[in-house]
Amino acid sequence: MHYTQRIPSLTQLVRRAPAAGVLQVLRRLELECQTRAQADEVADEIAALLPDPMKSRLGLIELLLNAIEHGNLEIGTEHKCMLLREHRFDDELMERMESPRYRGRRVRVHVDITYPMIEIQICDEGNGFDWRKVIGADDYAQDNPNGRGIAIVNRTCFPGLSYRDPGNVAIVRVAWPK
Repeated sequence: MHYTQRIPSLTQLVRRAPAAGVLQVLRRLELECQTRAQADEVADEIAALLPDPMKSRLGLIELLLNAIEHGNLEIGTEHKCMLLREHRFDDELMERMESPRYRGRRVRVHVDITYPMIEIQICDEGNGFDWRKVIGADDYAQDNPNGRGIAIVNRTCFPGLSYRDPGNVAIVRVAWPK
């Protein structure tokens, strides 16, 4: 299912029936995004299926934006920091999204449901990164405008967040309380 095919959307289905009921008939969901706006929509749809939608949405949006910015558009952490400080990040983002090198890249999201477990895989088309250095980091630079997202997501939204090597597939597992 592409993010624009929403008749009815997951959010609408979950509003009509408890998410647990929807999850017992829904087995697999596939979505895509390229932009921040699309990532927002994808995060909304998936978060509606999870036990704590608000907290889950925060984690999902962070992982989706990381996949777009760092994975598909290959904007390194230090480069992003410099661009943010110089107030040029949005311009760089748009420039790369329009570049022939990057414009066809998509983030693919696979949601596998084996009630009461949900596994979410967020796959980008980048080269990956050394996620083990980042995921549990306590020493991130607090004065930098970026570089803390994955560690924060792992601590607060999705404990047990992992990646498939080479680091371009984030894996989140969420269990519904029994």
